[in-house]
Amino acid sequence: MLWLLACATPVETEETDFDAAVHLAFAHLLDAEEADAEVWILAIEAEVDAKIDLANPDVLARSLTPTPLTAEDLAGVTVPDRDPSLALANAVARLSTHPRSDHLDMPLMVDQTPVEPQCPDHYVRSFLEGEDCWPECALRTSNDVTKTNLLFTVDYVLPKDFRPVVLGDGRVATLARSYTTGRNVSADGTAAIEQSESVELWLDRPDGSGTLRLMSVWSETVFTDMEVDDSMVIGTVALGTDAIFVRQDEWLAAGGG
Repeated sequence: MLWLLACATPVETEETDFDAAVHLAFAHLLDAEEADAEVWILAIEAEVDAKIDLANPDVLARSLTPTPLTAEDLAGVTVPDRDPSLALANAVARLSTHPRSDHLDMPLMVDQTPVEPQCPDHYVRSFLEGEDCWPECALRTSNDVTKTNLLFTVDYVLPKDFRPVVLGDGRVATLARSYTTGRNVSADGTAAIEQSESVELWLDRPDGSGTLRLMSVWSETVFTDMEVDDSMVIGTVALGTDAIFVRQDEWLAAGGG
């Protein structure tokens, strides 16, 4: 597999659990050695297998709660100058009925609106690195997005990086991360995304039943004209994450890719 091995950085992984895994995956997505990335991926899979019934229709029952990212986790990327502990965290898992290989064309789509239900009008991807060798190498992208959910509509630019990871059992996973680089105010001025980061996983299930999809999101949104409690924000984020998984499977089932 093509990879910048000369740039790989060993990472302490002896006591890696789910929470440590998603933190390390964000912090070291592009510079970690493959063996370390495998440890994180297997820790995520183990946590999902131990605590989540992927067949449960209730998205909150398929959710985990990672701890906030730290300044150290964020040191390698450009993010807003905010206290990361102010971000709310939620991770949603779902079983895609399609193998990981079916998902590999989606990162190369310039128009992401067919697979991003919260961005039905505008989601344009440009490529910074790796377009010619994905999925055998890392892929770095920049995304011009208009996001709409139950609470607001906002325009922003979202860097998003992907990398493949070969596991010792022969499976290949995809890890991805995204992050906002500045404060983003809603169209009507009533809300602002102060900070937002995510880690994503695509991993074929050992039994061949499909692909484990997981997205962990850390986000801080402030509202100027209404009281919105944390549970509503977390629920909105979880529903939005699950809607992405559903839309992508629908797109694949309809012949996309």
